Amino acid sequence: EIDFNALIQDTNIISTQIPDWCANYDTAFDDLTDFFKVKNLKGFGIDKDKLAIIASGCALYYVNNNFKGRINHIQSLSLLSENGILGLDSFTIKNLEIFQSLSNQGHHGTLIDTIDNTVTALGGRMLKKWLRRPLVSSRKINDRLDRVSEFLKDVESLHTIRAVLRETSDLERILGKVSTGKANARDILNIGITMSKIPLLEDIFNKNSKLRGLVNKFNKIHKLTKLIISTIQKDPPVSIKDGGFVSDGISKDLDDLRSLSRDASNWMLNMQELERNTNNIPSLKIGYNRVFGYYIEVTKVHIDKVPEHYIRKQTLTNSERYFTQELKEYEEKILSAKDKINELELNIFLDLQAKILKSTILIQKNAKVFGELDVLASLSLLAYNNDYTRPNINSSSEINIKNGRHPVVEDLLHDGEKFIPNDVVLNNKTKQIAIITGPNMAGKSTYLRQIGLIMILAQIGSYVPADKANIGIIDKLFTRVGASDNLAGGESTFLVEMNETANILNNATPNSLILLDEIGRGTSTYDGLSLAWAITEYIHNFKSVSAKTLFATHYHELVLLAEQLPRAINLNVAVKEYGNKIIFLKKIISGGADKSYGLHVAEMAGLPHAIIQRAKEILIQQNNLETNSENNAKLEIKTQMDLFTIKEDALQDELSKIDINDLTPLDALAKIDEIKKKHDL
Repeated sequence: EIDFNALIQDTNIISTQIPDWCANYDTAFDDLTDFFKVKNLKGFGIDKDKLAIIASGCALYYVNNNFKGRINHIQSLSLLSENGILGLDSFTIKNLEIFQSLSNQGHHGTLIDTIDNTVTALGGRMLKKWLRRPLVSSRKINDRLDRVSEFLKDVESLHTIRAVLRETSDLERILGKVSTGKANARDILNIGITMSKIPLLEDIFNKNSKLRGLVNKFNKIHKLTKLIISTIQKDPPVSIKDGGFVSDGISKDLDDLRSLSRDASNWMLNMQELERNTNNIPSLKIGYNRVFGYYIEVTKVHIDKVPEHYIRKQTLTNSERYFTQELKEYEEKILSAKDKINELELNIFLDLQAKILKSTILIQKNAKVFGELDVLASLSLLAYNNDYTRPNINSSSEINIKNGRHPVVEDLLHDGEKFIPNDVVLNNKTKQIAIITGPNMAGKSTYLRQIGLIMILAQIGSYVPADKANIGIIDKLFTRVGASDNLAGGESTFLVEMNETANILNNATPNSLILLDEIGRGTSTYDGLSLAWAITEYIHNFKSVSAKTLFATHYHELVLLAEQLPRAINLNVAVKEYGNKIIFLKKIISGGADKSYGLHVAEMAGLPHAIIQRAKEILIQQNNLETNSENNAKLEIKTQMDLFTIKEDALQDELSKIDINDLTPLDALAKIDEIKKKHDL
């Protein structure tokens, strides 16, 4: 029995509890049909799926509870199905570093970081969705490739389109804000501005049939677009509380109140001039302060000229302040105008929001078209800038890539450096399994990863880093690359490795692609070799699995296995030897490697020379033991000197060579100083 509370605590998952009645089928059904205003759920394709209905009901309850009922922008629901989607498990997404780097736990050095040229948030999210869910339909993939090809035919238009897309906004995010009452005037205006780009894009794609078909998916809501742009001022304030965001000409009452507010100063000057002339009081003036409001001020010299309808308001040292009924009415009108302006503008804003929410589905569909245009333009720019080629997508079992390159590694190379490309040919009839041998650091893991990334790029509808690529569509991609452990979960490196391998063997099909790197290295040599051998045989012999497989290994004994299995081949990483030195050529060639070059790699890593020499002696003895048939053959144990002993021996050797009889006292002091510096004494 699983303790879910303990599991949640161990994995730091934030949980939210919901009432038991929420998970009741009848309750969920009633809630969903009531919310979407339908009689049944057949239109959503889940009418016979009770678990899907319960899950949807619980999700609706959670969202509604958190957003306090402001969820009108949710217009539909759909069943998330893996049909038509390339299967990518979490191990593969992690191992291929699609979204997160294994080395720095960030986005730098990932596939998404390398290929993402999108200029909108909509496009950025859609590209990530495509990478998580590549296609397995050759028709849909080729439709995307056709559109990328059309972009590449007219690079000038490509840059024009990207410039237009930069001026659009995140419609999906804004709709969420509108529904929850968190949108401001700028958000609403940005919807209108974004929608106003549709006719411009239609004109650009007018003569392009492939892209025209995509642009035709835009919903025509020109009336709402025009209303938004005409209603909201060009540069509205961030907050809607203080008004000032509705354009003139939208409401006569609003215009009159604004005119009143703007003309207050002129009105006061006109009234002041009129009262001076009427009452022959040249010093009369009309003023305003926050405490007493509007007033007429008359100096005491002219008090006898004050008319009877003036009402005393305040007495000062040298003057008296009055008001009239007319001035009082005007004051009330002016002071209430701002509140009325804010109220009118808010009502106009809410009415506009309601109209937008009624068109939510149309706007959401338009958002998807904007996002898809951005992704396709991004992939086109990627292909143009990086010399990618269009893959030939077909339904065969063959994967044939000529001069393929790792997109991320190639992108990270310094100026002047060139990535060494490699080929791969796999099929289910003659070359199902490729066993790749060669030393560490030679490029086996890079080779495996680049094949996986090329397959993903091809099946999202992207051009790929290769001279030529014939891609037989795969249904699932599995990887077992690198070593890691799960200390928090109590899992060793080897257990994690076996978990991932078991997942592969239990779920792979003949249409899958498996990338295995160093299976069995987390345990003893003979255990690891035995497992690697048996796993390879299993993939080859069991028809339910029999997936195309690339297996990189340091067990050179598996070279013999490739000779025994009819659909297995040997590949190795070319190495050039110059005396005791080696150079990794990073080139995959036919045949198995006859050496591991492990000691050479250790020497390149900087291990002390004494350790390398002793390792060579042990290696020679070990090889002799393996060829010696006598049971009493034993490995000679030699006490290995530590680094301090090595330094002491070197110092003693140098001291023994000094003839003290030939040294003057001054020469002896100089020699001692030289030895001290040489040996860091």
